[in-house]
Amino acid sequence: MGHMAVLGGSSRLLPVVRILYGVKSVVRDSTSARASAFDFGRALLALPAVWAGALVLLVAGPWLGSGYIFGTDWPGQRRFDFPIELSSSAPAQAVLAAASRVISSEWTGKLLVLGLLFVAALMAFRAAPTDAFVPRAVASAVYLFNPFVFGRLHYGQMFLLAGYALLPWVAIRVRHLFIKPNMTASLILAVSLASVGLASVHMVLMAALLAAMLAVTHLLASRQRTDHLKRAGLSLLTAAGATVVLSAYWLLPFALGRGSIANVIAGTTTGALDAYAAVPDQQLALVPNLLGLYGFWAENSDRFTSMKAFVPFWPVALTLILAVGAAGVIFGFRSRREQHASWIAGLLIAAAIALVLEMGISHPWTAGLVTWLDSHIPLYRGMRDAGKWAALLALVYSQLVALGAIAILEWLKKRTNGRPSIEWVASAATGLLIALPLYYGNGLLFGMHGEIKPSQYPAGWYSADRMMSADSQHGRALFLPWHEYMTYQFIQNQNKLVASPAPTFFSVPVLVSSNPEVSGIPAPTDPDQVAIVNLLRSGSQGHWAPELKALDVRYVLLVREVDWESYRYLDGLSGLTKVADFGSIVVYRSDSR
Repeated sequence: MGHMAVLGGSSRLLPVVRILYGVKSVVRDSTSARASAFDFGRALLALPAVWAGALVLLVAGPWLGSGYIFGTDWPGQRRFDFPIELSSSAPAQAVLAAASRVISSEWTGKLLVLGLLFVAALMAFRAAPTDAFVPRAVASAVYLFNPFVFGRLHYGQMFLLAGYALLPWVAIRVRHLFIKPNMTASLILAVSLASVGLASVHMVLMAALLAAMLAVTHLLASRQRTDHLKRAGLSLLTAAGATVVLSAYWLLPFALGRGSIANVIAGTTTGALDAYAAVPDQQLALVPNLLGLYGFWAENSDRFTSMKAFVPFWPVALTLILAVGAAGVIFGFRSRREQHASWIAGLLIAAAIALVLEMGISHPWTAGLVTWLDSHIPLYRGMRDAGKWAALLALVYSQLVALGAIAILEWLKKRTNGRPSIEWVASAATGLLIALPLYYGNGLLFGMHGEIKPSQYPAGWYSADRMMSADSQHGRALFLPWHEYMTYQFIQNQNKLVASPAPTFFSVPVLVSSNPEVSGIPAPTDPDQVAIVNLLRSGSQGHWAPELKALDVRYVLLVREVDWESYRYLDGLSGLTKVADFGSIVVYRSDSR
């Protein structure tokens, strides 16, 4: 299968490369001295959006068809409900719920996915420290087409990716604050940081680390007047305070040990470090794998094809990307602008810290540090998945590769010196610079090479939902088989394993398993979860009717998936009546009301 994927990926990539080679004839890259300066002027207003939109269509075009998008942690939501508890993502959930009332849940989910990909590409384009099109386009492609995005899309971690999409915005606002430190710059930086936290608390840790390292290196390296440094320092403090105020709706409950974030952290044990540790490459070991933005723990689950199957020469492509980034580092340090040097220093320090934290317990040199952090810093403990730190590496790569593209194109321009006979070299370099990240991340092309496809729920699920909704005393429904994650044959993805879609499909409250069944992760101790586990262990000997009544469960839903046949004893239970068999799902009703 991997061999076929490689052949398909290469042939599909050829037309994309041909199109990109034509970019040079449409948009001439300005590699003048002004382009190499630390310039924040805007390119043509529409061009960044057009480029970002083109990249998104290369990935998500096939997802515009009818059906819901599924990922392991994104179970094709038929319903987006307004939040009933205050969490960091509560405002985003409210926006999605409101949107779904207007444009349907199917399109709300699709627009979320397309939107976060678009914002990631656009913000990375704008964050590159140049006005020249080609370096910014390369930065955008590096940030969107990489193994981190590939793995997280497969796993349906949409809110994490939304935070990832906003991460370059933080870099933009930090840079603007250094140029002109004032109240406006402080407040906009605070909004960017709070927005990242709204999407993902995990990403706000990376955004804070990035902002802190960039601030430290800027203040230490600055040769500007003392009054400018004072204003910059005051602006940074103002931004930090404003961020706390904007995030108080979730920070305060967290500090008091309440709310969903506090509950997640309280339930996170040391076993999570092992379960979600970064994984090495079988041949190249840990560090090269992490530098390549691989290492996501789920890559070893065999639930989806590794992107390495689509990029057989990924170590070579990675080496070239890092070489372009290294050229950017040299170019930045040799330039006579202190903004470049301090900016690059901050990026490199942030990347080094992120790499150490991502190595985590998977490497003996870093295991002690990460274990200590996990034990003493609650917010860090809630992060669990060490591979998330790759997001910060991706941002650093996009910044440095943009500078490297400037250096390479300027060098070639000097060597060609306007001679038509060899001017094609610069054109070829332009095409290759853009094609390189697309090749490295080509596993994302064309709907992940068809590994993620829109899927429709079975008709029987809709029939069951209508039946229960028509009952004025429907109470809750129990969803079986009792697994938090299991495969569903109606899902068209290669990876059919998803979290239970029942709570966001059915119109009545549904009781589902919250046990991920991952080694090292303890089973939930919630009373409802424990009661159902005990009832299932008793099987046909259990006191189902009174137990279900105590849990306010009126209906039992059994979908014909995975180990459903082990629940056949439900047909013979007293007090439980089979009221409908819709083929894909069987509906039982408890008579104890």
